[in-house]
Amino acid sequence: MREMAVTGVHFLRNVSLLANLSTTELEPLAQRLISRTYRTGDIILRQGDISSSMYIVKSGSVDIRVTAADGEVKTLATFGPGQVFGEFALLDGLPRSADAIAQERSELLILTRPEFFMYLEQHPAVAINLLVLISRRLRFTLQRTEDEEHGGSTLAKIAELLVRLAERYGEQIDNNLQLAIRLTRGELAGVIGCPRSDAESALETLRQKGIIDLHGRHMTIYDLAELKAMALD
Repeated sequence: MREMAVTGVHFLRNVSLLANLSTTELEPLAQRLISRTYRTGDIILRQGDISSSMYIVKSGSVDIRVTAADGEVKTLATFGPGQVFGEFALLDGLPRSADAIAQERSELLILTRPEFFMYLEQHPAVAINLLVLISRRLRFTLQRTEDEEHGGSTLAKIAELLVRLAERYGEQIDNNLQLAIRLTRGELAGVIGCPRSDAESALETLRQKGIIDLHGRHMTIYDLAELKAMALD
């Protein structure tokens, strides 16, 4: 029997896709989430399944795997607390492109497509924000695939994203680059698919190293070469 999740707004605010929603927007969304616990090795999703739910990892970890035509199994990613998978199915309802398997006892929060659309009917402004964020995440993922870049730490992914933004939207001012695109920390976390706290920690590391500086939504990049080097780690 499905059980409605009792989830604190504080936890949801650290979820990458939801980091910029207000308390007023998060509270009704939390009421629509379903909590389910999986044991080690349980298959959450199978490649080719028809399913349209998004999953948020509350505790534990989940591997995303694909099986090639020759039978080789490859792990594409591992998601931990605060991370999201299956979000594209909320929009397109297409068959799953990979397996999702619990690597340890894991509690997941599930948002079904019907509940998602009913929520958006009541909060239409959220729809625009989420669609933009999902679009940015997809664009970033496709760019990484084209460059054959895989894995990497949160710090490397943040550095890589900032390099891409700097090269496309950076404005040269006094030997420094000012980013013309204004992204919140929550939006940066949403694009690379990590918890907001992890993105904030990575940005603080870059700031302490003197590579970037943050002023609200404004960002200055002092050392693009070093940022590129960190993106390769």
